[in-house]
Amino acid sequence: MKDLLGDYEPRGKVIQGVGKFIAFGLDDPFHLTTVTGLAIYGAGKLMERRSNYGIRRAKLDMTLTMLELKNLVEEIHGIRIQ
Repeated sequence: MKDLLGDYEPRGKVIQGVGKFIAFGLDDPFHLTTVTGLAIYGAGKLMERRSNYGIRRAKLDMTLTMLELKNLVEEIHGIRIQ
C-alpha cells in the first residue's frame, strides 16, 4: 500500500538545499566548500530519483498544474488589445 501511495514529496530536497548553500553560499580560496557542496547536492539528487512517485505526488502535481492553467487563462482573459 505504501508503494502505491508514495511519498508526499521527493526525498533528498533538504539535502539538495544544504548542498547548494555550501557550494554557492560559502566561498573559500581552495574551493573545498564548492566540491563538498556539490557532492552533497549530488547525493540528494540520487535520493530524489529513488523516491516513489505514487498517488500522493501525482495528485499534488495535478493540482499545481490546474492552478497554473487557471492563472494562465485569467492572464489571457485580462489582455486588452488596443
